[in-house]
Amino acid sequence: MKRPAASLPALGTLALAGIMLAGIALVVLGWPARPAPMAAPLPEAGGPRLPGPSPEFGGASTVRLPRHQPDLPASSLRIPALGVTATIGRATEDNSVLTPPRAPTEVGLWSGSAALDADSGEVTLVGHVNWRGMPPFAFGRLAYLHAGDLVYTSDARGAQTAWRVQRVFARAKAGGVDPAAFAGSRGPRQLIMITCGGPFDIRARSYSDNVYVRAIPA
Repeated sequence: MKRPAASLPALGTLALAGIMLAGIALVVLGWPARPAPMAAPLPEAGGPRLPGPSPEFGGASTVRLPRHQPDLPASSLRIPALGVTATIGRATEDNSVLTPPRAPTEVGLWSGSAALDADSGEVTLVGHVNWRGMPPFAFGRLAYLHAGDLVYTSDARGAQTAWRVQRVFARAKAGGVDPAAFAGSRGPRQLIMITCGGPFDIRARSYSDNVYVRAIPA
């Protein structure tokens, strides 16, 4: 499978090599420069290395949160532990590349996901880390979540689902993606959120890892 190319500043790439998922690859932004055509390699790296707390496993949130957010708009995501509310838009797919929305306050739903209001299947949301000269992105601090934290989503009608984080982990891009993160409408109900992580390779203009957050209905 050919490597995706993108006209993006400081991108990281999550390639679904060897997995039959319509040849999708995930492009997530990094930080330093203006857009320039490039091909992002997939360097080997071990474990999460984002600043601050390790994204592997941590203590659950001690704050008891309600199962409903009265002010959450339709088609939105809220992560109280990070102080984040974002619109849920669509990730675009072009030339085997899955690209999240560029707006800092928007994340993208993978087209193969289960519906936000479905009773089963997996909802997969992807988001950028950051973009130089722009405000912080909704998934910029995703790795700071811990098991036990709550996440809320609302569908187009405003019906909400509360999700409890089960695991936060990083995976080296060189090892490919976690196939379980793209189960789509199959299997049990769960939420997957993905962004870039690990050290940033200035020459490759790519983060070396991808951060995954897995949550189930609370």
